[in-house]
Amino acid sequence: MIVMNIIIHYKWDFLLLYHSGRENPPHPEIWINYFLRMVEIYSKKVCEVSIETQEDDLDGSLSYLTMKEKELLAFLISKRMFEFTPIVVSKVIGVTNKTIINRCVKLANNGFLLPNIVNQRIRSYSFRKTK
Repeated sequence: MIVMNIIIHYKWDFLLLYHSGRENPPHPEIWINYFLRMVEIYSKKVCEVSIETQEDDLDGSLSYLTMKEKELLAFLISKRMFEFTPIVVSKVIGVTNKTIINRCVKLANNGFLLPNIVNQRIRSYSFRKTK
């Protein structure tokens, strides 16, 4: 109970110090330790949130894809086709070239593929490099 009263007392002193601005606190080392502790807590929380959002980015991107687009992505990864032209993939899968192009556009919009542009036209696609 005494510790709680001391903490409340110091917080009250801190608020008074903050508002008066120029008065010296009786024990500045307590406030320095308090400040450093708060910085440590908030920086850990920022790191945790950053890591969580990185993990959620992939899950969020996959949730926007249809089943056919996910199947195309799985096919490309399983066949190790990291750079490809839509016509080659369409012949292997047995669908039209336009179907593969439409699916690749959706995969590119969700950050999985990069279009390789030659003379203002997309000639092929490649996987986006991760860090």
